[in-house]
Amino acid sequence: MNTNVAIIGSTGQNAAAWTDAFLAAGFTVRNLVRFPEQLPKRPGSQYARLELDDSSTHRPALKDIHTLCLITPSHPDQVRREVGLIYAAKQAGVRRIIKLSVIGAEFVCPISAFARWHADIEEVLRTSDIPHVILRANFFMQNALLQRASIEAGVYAEPITNHAISYVDLRDVADVAVAVARGDFDDQALSLTGREAIGGERISNLLGQTIGKRIRFVSPDLSSFRSALAEKKLPDWHIDALVELYTRIQEGRAAHVSSISADIENVTGKRPRSFIEFAQEVLGGRVARRHSAHAQASRRFWYHLFHHNLSREQDWPIGFRL
Repeated sequence: MNTNVAIIGSTGQNAAAWTDAFLAAGFTVRNLVRFPEQLPKRPGSQYARLELDDSSTHRPALKDIHTLCLITPSHPDQVRREVGLIYAAKQAGVRRIIKLSVIGAEFVCPISAFARWHADIEEVLRTSDIPHVILRANFFMQNALLQRASIEAGVYAEPITNHAISYVDLRDVADVAVAVARGDFDDQALSLTGREAIGGERISNLLGQTIGKRIRFVSPDLSSFRSALAEKKLPDWHIDALVELYTRIQEGRAAHVSSISADIENVTGKRPRSFIEFAQEVLGGRVARRHSAHAQASRRFWYHLFHHNLSREQDWPIGFRL
């Protein structure tokens, strides 16, 4: 079955993975982007203009589309944006919507702003009369790559204290999206997790095995975490949402992030990737230390995030001290 699929975005990590997966499965993909004329052509894909905050672009972008992959960035306006796209999809005759959501959005009282936004969108989608599938993904393994320079310098940091998370590879999520596009899971919500729940110490050990050096795990206190995010100049809403989420994890009120679901294997017939498989693929072998401006900025960010902890440790890698 070859159908038209519209994916919001093209270069974001989810949009790119979903595009690759759908093209590999033989679907025709239309990426909905702000500046379609600036993107290179790909066999089997096309582009159409979409402005999330300009509803006049929504319906034309969805004309003749069979399946809409509803992926938009986390944002205080996410509910308004995605609800507008759901209504536009219905008007344009879209036959199925695959929504990327987050694990925990199904709770009566979701524990974070991210989950609350998705919960509101899910409710609208359920009452839209459009066949749909909701993919509730856990933390992505790929987010560890935001710390790539710090990992190569010997430090992995995440404010989860001693709690574990069943991280999922976003490519497994993309494979599920392809599988459900064929209609066998309409009007269902799936929980997408990795095959195991692991904590920061375990992640550090696996990263160390991959690059061939000792990696230390640090769980910064939330005050330091907030200050570092502010120094990084993240918007206040984003800082508040992240701190709220990690606060709930540290308080032990987010047991669902360590839950294990079989939905990926049940839908795709394949076990989800393990963290070591992910690490070996993306970091395979020891990577030479980078000195680009981007890498240096990354190292400075994580240094300031927990520099008090570093100053008390005598055996932190000297290369990480700036």
